[in-house]
Amino acid sequence: MKSMTGLTRLLLGAGLLGATGVQAQDAPTPQFDILGFIQEASLDTAGTICQATDPRLRGGTLTVNGHKLIVPCNTLLQLPAATMTWADLFDPENSRPVGSYIGSPGVTTPVPANPVYPDEKSGLALADAPAPFPSFEVRAQGNVVNGRYIVGLISPVTQQGLNAGSGTINYIDYKIGALRIGGTLNDSNCTNSGILSSKCSGALVQVNDPVGRWGLVHSPDPRFSGDYENSTVSAATGIPVCIPRVAPPMVDTECPLTNRPLNGSSFGTDPFLASNAPLRGFTMPAPVLDAYGNNTAVPDAYKQVPMMVGDQVDYAGTLFKIDPNGANTPANLYISAHTLSDNLGIFTAPGVPPAYVTVEEILIGTGGAGVQGLLQEASTRLTVVGTTTDPTRLIDIYAQDVNACTGEGKLRWLAATDPSTQPVKGRFVYRVLGGTFMPPTRNYVMKSQTGGDLGIKAANGITAGQFLLPNFEFVFPENHSFGDPFVPFNFQDLGFLAQGSGPVGGFGSGTAVLAQLDPWPGNPAPTKVNCSATGALPVVNAGADLTATALTTVKLTGNVSWDSNDVAWPRTQLWSQDSTDSTKVTLLNTSTLTPSFYAAVPGTYHFTLTATDQFGTSTDSITVTIIPAGDILSIPAGGASWTLTTSSKRGSFGKLSVTATTSDSTALLTLTEIALDGSSTNWGTGAKTTTAPQVSTWAIKGAAQPRSLKITSTSGGSLTLNCNVQSGNGTLLCQ
Repeated sequence: MKSMTGLTRLLLGAGLLGATGVQAQDAPTPQFDILGFIQEASLDTAGTICQATDPRLRGGTLTVNGHKLIVPCNTLLQLPAATMTWADLFDPENSRPVGSYIGSPGVTTPVPANPVYPDEKSGLALADAPAPFPSFEVRAQGNVVNGRYIVGLISPVTQQGLNAGSGTINYIDYKIGALRIGGTLNDSNCTNSGILSSKCSGALVQVNDPVGRWGLVHSPDPRFSGDYENSTVSAATGIPVCIPRVAPPMVDTECPLTNRPLNGSSFGTDPFLASNAPLRGFTMPAPVLDAYGNNTAVPDAYKQVPMMVGDQVDYAGTLFKIDPNGANTPANLYISAHTLSDNLGIFTAPGVPPAYVTVEEILIGTGGAGVQGLLQEASTRLTVVGTTTDPTRLIDIYAQDVNACTGEGKLRWLAATDPSTQPVKGRFVYRVLGGTFMPPTRNYVMKSQTGGDLGIKAANGITAGQFLLPNFEFVFPENHSFGDPFVPFNFQDLGFLAQGSGPVGGFGSGTAVLAQLDPWPGNPAPTKVNCSATGALPVVNAGADLTATALTTVKLTGNVSWDSNDVAWPRTQLWSQDSTDSTKVTLLNTSTLTPSFYAAVPGTYHFTLTATDQFGTSTDSITVTIIPAGDILSIPAGGASWTLTTSSKRGSFGKLSVTATTSDSTALLTLTEIALDGSSTNWGTGAKTTTAPQVSTWAIKGAAQPRSLKITSTSGGSLTLNCNVQSGNGTLLCQ
């Protein structure tokens, strides 16, 4: 699709451009955006909804707030910090508890908090038996197609989107790697009775860490873990934080206490802290590597930073019971955190790797073409907010394009932002209303120019200098006029849904390929990708069949989607007329997507759009029917005008008044407007009277300022008017 560089756009869906007939238009498939508890969830093991190429790619159904939704095959959904297929939710191996999670000591066989039954129950739906504790919510976006609610995006599945807390760490239990937050500092009740005792003050929190990235290995349900590849457990500036695996003064080499220098040392003095308390803000020295590649500088920027009593933290996670069979009382509950931010202002040496990056917020518009006759607002806006340990260097923002067949990723640079311009040290903000950011992708990557491209592994397995995350917030087109049918979500412009994203296990895994969603959440479905041995062939769409009148110029409109990993220089696209047509036309600009020809003779014509790249060749064809020219149309003097009523940065809008006459009193006249920005809308047939059936009139409020008008007749006549004559008082004449 074409990238738009302007601001938020008002679109009027285009009909047939440059021809006099009417293009066939499917009825809009209205969008839906549903958020609520998962009431029921099922996996389609029988293949009644769709035929999956692999059991992991099966679809199913999802009931939320009374709506039964269709989950297509090839659905890849988001959890708070994990990505899974729909079928993965029904695999008990993905939810099996691991490690020293709270409640596990003394348990020979771990008891899942919310039991999963293979292919039957996800353990997340209220209808499951046993029912989950307490409940889980989902946000599902899709379109209603022939009465069926078909999902396009699920992001995320979580217990509650804002299940969060905040406070000061008042106690740490190093034996099980758990925290008390918001209670009495160094509470003696915690020491004497244990961190699980109801006498121990503060909220009980344990990081959901099934691989031991930030401390001991423990997870009551790995589906709701933190992101251990792009750390969601970190200081405010992005450097990962941890809980030492052994109690001080013993040393955890991956979480050294020396990474928290003391107040009053050479690293600084904080008037709000007691002397020799761990500092909350300092700059690490530049690494000094010995002959074996070990950093001898202290604190060590290659290591995580330990959380300490007195740190102020924000956290979000999932509520679990200590005893799964126990009471629903506060004493039997804790939070398994997937996200934790420790309010530490720790920075790395300017311009010296490793640096660290984290992202707080990201959203992007999806652009998209208009729907015929519907005024809508579409956007290519982009917002990214995050932090970095090195604010002296730029942050580059990338979209991750993925080969739909191989799954190979390729970064596409979108923009750069300068953290040094922000009032808060370490923060970076990029927020614009439009740019060359299309097409949208599933994942985005932020890279510090301090080593973001070096692939340095640090902080117990984290790739330093960058942060990759899936986008949860796409800004889809919206209606711009009350009472209009809801416009569809333009999932066809999201390549990872319309074309797929390669093997479900990632590039080179040899696993089943995630293809186009099936059934497709829209109408019509995009052309599917045809995979060659090395990549995806071009996806070609020649457009819908057209009807036009003779003695007019007809414009064809095609589209080609290329594999993101191909090389641009071998790409070719070419329109041609079929050799079987009895009458030949002169097709102009055949190497563009929008050729045209003059239709001198009525008849049926066939055209083919061919696209070729390094992966192969694809084609699509279109039929154009030319009907004889018919009646004669005319406009009386001053019979077509537009009068300004409102004006803003979005454009000028006013009242459009048109009177047209046809020589055939049985003909129906249709009015099409081309606005200043090139967008088009079909305003339908005009009003006729019994006393003057040859006259049609239109009176339209809220019309965008026109560049031209076109009136077409069912009897074949047409008339084009240019709107460029000012008559004063904000009125524009079209003639």
